[in-house]
Amino acid sequence: MATEQQIQKVLLFLAEFRECAVCGTRFRFGDLDCPHCGADLDELLHRWAEELVDGLELG
Repeated sequence: MATEQQIQKVLLFLAEFRECAVCGTRFRFGDLDCPHCGADLDELLHRWAEELVDGLELG
């Protein structure tokens, strides 16, 4: 079962602004392509998810 600390980490990660590496446009949770330039956000989202999982494993 998830701890309160893990739940708070997930909520904080979801609230962070993320930007397209190509044009700098902020995108929203759920976007798979940049809403401005159309760049694929898969690599950026993969790194974001990896950081989240690593943070959850630490406690």
